[in-house]
Amino acid sequence: MVIVMEQKKDQTSSTYKILSDRVPPNAPELERAVLGALFTESNAVQRIDLNADDFYNLSNRAIFTAIESLTRKLKPVDLLTVRDELKTARKLEQAGGDAYLFDISDCIASASHIEYHAAILRQKSIARKLIIQSLDVLQKAHDESEDVQDVIEYLERSFTEIRFGGAAGEYLDMKSAIKRTIEYLTTIQGKKEQGAAVTIPTGLKGLDDRLNGGWSAPDLIILGGRPSMGKTQFALHFAKAASEAEKHCLFVSIEMTAEQLIMRMLTEDERLNLYDMKTGQLGRDEWICIDENIREIENNKLFIADSYHIRYLNSIKSLARKLHRTDQLDLLIIDYLQLIKTNQSFGTRDLEIGYITGELKSLAKELKTPVILLAQLSRPPKGTKIQIPVLSDLRESGNIEQDADKVIFPHRPSYYDPEATESNGRSWKNRGVLIIGKDREGAKDEKVYFQTDDRFKKIWDDNGSNDDLPFIPIETPYFN
Repeated sequence: MVIVMEQKKDQTSSTYKILSDRVPPNAPELERAVLGALFTESNAVQRIDLNADDFYNLSNRAIFTAIESLTRKLKPVDLLTVRDELKTARKLEQAGGDAYLFDISDCIASASHIEYHAAILRQKSIARKLIIQSLDVLQKAHDESEDVQDVIEYLERSFTEIRFGGAAGEYLDMKSAIKRTIEYLTTIQGKKEQGAAVTIPTGLKGLDDRLNGGWSAPDLIILGGRPSMGKTQFALHFAKAASEAEKHCLFVSIEMTAEQLIMRMLTEDERLNLYDMKTGQLGRDEWICIDENIREIENNKLFIADSYHIRYLNSIKSLARKLHRTDQLDLLIIDYLQLIKTNQSFGTRDLEIGYITGELKSLAKELKTPVILLAQLSRPPKGTKIQIPVLSDLRESGNIEQDADKVIFPHRPSYYDPEATESNGRSWKNRGVLIIGKDREGAKDEKVYFQTDDRFKKIWDDNGSNDDLPFIPIETPYFN
């Protein structure tokens, strides 16, 4: 099957013709060679990365399916056991019968080249899938009832699945799931022994300790806070810590521009202030200071997306997949949930929020990447007291809480009451606490104390807090 595009000089559109006179990419002799090698050396199946649908010939596919079944049952693989397995499954005739099996068994003497042959078959299989998906996308693009953004997302997702071997209906039996788990644990152990990071550091040791080392895939982490609690500043802190640890981070900024975010990073240096930057009053010393700071951060593996279209969920997912395909995505941060749009109609905003968080959780699993999603907390009514944030404070909290793996609340009592003190009498000035409201893999209501400078531009660990003391909710009047 092939696609031919004909462009006429007097037309602005192309005419597509689907022709069926070409056979999709395949290598029948190599398929037989791989199967024959497996008959010769049953353990060779562990040396190749093939699935049954990677075989183009249906008889070969049936034979490989029987080999996979025997392997899962820990039974030997040879001509007789494969024949018996096919006969039991009533697939012997589909597999070409006894004559075809004997013919395959006689054509290969060893499995010495099986990896090379299997790699070629894998390439042919991917090429066939690309053709099928391309035709499908072409058909959807011509269908005017299809939303073009949905077609783009379908294209991104389907091609990502082809590259990484994913499938929407894939499932694992227990042996396969256990095997994958052991491989995962072995990979982590190997990284640890080599001194490599197995998680993504948060930039706060206290938080790393509570989160088993830092951010890990495929978690959806909600960073929820009331206005002026420092959500964006924490997000920048997390992004900077990740990039400094040689991890690629994509920061999706719906509310602020890249210039605003970079200026926030620069003003961490106490020699610089935002007012002078924005009013054009920087002196020679300040410009020297900016140059110094830029040299420190310019090579960080941090990407900032701030265009108008990035507010749409499909655009966020498309960009994340694009970076992931080039191995340039280890952490995704989105600022913030309530500003994301979907281009779809929902009965209520609550349903739309649920759809967004569900899609972002699925994206985290698909890309095997942690996603940090900032979210606004509901404002309490005027005149009421400010208390420590809880899960029910999240706007549309039911759906958010359901999809999130972790929920973290930054809380700064001194913002509401400059004289606020902790239960042991210690002042909250330039201090705050991160409250872990939910953690699927840890205890809830854990607390991580932090310190800040007067301008709340720098954040670091507060090692002076006594975690043995009970944390009493601070109640102060609410100020607009």
